[in-house]
Amino acid sequence: MIRLNRKIMRRLLKLPSTINALALAMLFITAAHAQEPTKAPTSVPLYQPRFYPYERGEKASYRASWNGVPVATAEIETTPIIFEGKKSFRVRIDAKTSKGLDLIWKMRDTITSVFDAKSLAPSRFVFSQRENSRVIDTEAKFNQKAKKWAVNRWQEGRKPRVYDFDSNNTLDPITAVYLARSIDFNVGEKLYFNVFGGRYQYLLELNVEKKESVELESGAVIQAFKLVPKLTNLTKKGYAGRMNEAAIWVSADERRVPVKFWSRMFVGNVYMELVQDKTGVQSATTVDSPAPSS
Repeated sequence: MIRLNRKIMRRLLKLPSTINALALAMLFITAAHAQEPTKAPTSVPLYQPRFYPYERGEKASYRASWNGVPVATAEIETTPIIFEGKKSFRVRIDAKTSKGLDLIWKMRDTITSVFDAKSLAPSRFVFSQRENSRVIDTEAKFNQKAKKWAVNRWQEGRKPRVYDFDSNNTLDPITAVYLARSIDFNVGEKLYFNVFGGRYQYLLELNVEKKESVELESGAVIQAFKLVPKLTNLTKKGYAGRMNEAAIWVSADERRVPVKFWSRMFVGNVYMELVQDKTGVQSATTVDSPAPSS
């Protein structure tokens, strides 16, 4: 049996970053190879979606473990909606720590992203963090005409922050993941995205390293692309250097579903695997504005 003291647990759960990121699709953002900050590129490719494998709606469940010990779960639900009069997709991720871990560190985070159903242009990104006593709500809205993100960040006990920044083709992490699922790529190629997670901005590189068979805990064997992410801070501060090596396996079929994630920690490894996957589970609904959960 693995015995964990409080110090180890506190360091391990900087797992929130990893779990959120992995769950987030996941957050590709924090589960990335450490990089030194570089100058922002003048531009990244403007990818055009070719496939919409999630257009009928999806519901997926993931389970995260550290050295074989269950630590968290994530539920990801994709719903076609009408948002501000336009056909859109809403993706909601609910990530939470396991009951045993709740005694030491409790996480109940929710992330919601809304993006255009055809171009996949972002509309809104909401990140609601409930981690022990820490309460943070971040809401960002993309102005398509001005090409700017407007961000409102509120943290209990601190002064609210309201700011905007030029997009430069910057996506929220969930929209970036769904765009990656919607384009054609092959082994040996690299994909590049400018992303932000509500506070800092990053350059995300995804190296399509190879295609291989991946066995899940359930015994299922899936043909998948292995993507190796690298992250570079584009702002003075950021979390690109927090994590070490990482890999993401995406099914090699037409759905391009993330099926497995791995990240090396300071002690051992964190894995997250797909444990349930349903399609066609949602019908279109009309939504005015996704608000942070309480």
